[in-house]
Amino acid sequence: MKRTIVTLHGRVQAVGFRDAVQRIASRYAVAGTVRNLRDGERLEIDAEGEDDALRAFVDDVLAHPPRHARVEAVERCDAEPLGRDGFAVARTA
Repeated sequence: MKRTIVTLHGRVQAVGFRDAVQRIASRYAVAGTVRNLRDGERLEIDAEGEDDALRAFVDDVLAHPPRHARVEAVERCDAEPLGRDGFAVARTA
């Protein structure tokens, strides 16, 4: 089990990105959250699952952003898995 936190920079808020990420997550065996960050220019995906599923999920998100989104930069970092179930949209942080 692995956990990764992916931060997307650019036009990623008010374009349906959180809902798109949640829909994509339903196709994979991943758990976690997606949320907007208060600066208005970043979105954070905090996901965990088996390595292959996690990699495929993140690749799918990056390959299929919402129509009006524009991802300008991507940051990734690994973290300790929390053993979560399900995938949800979280409150803005």
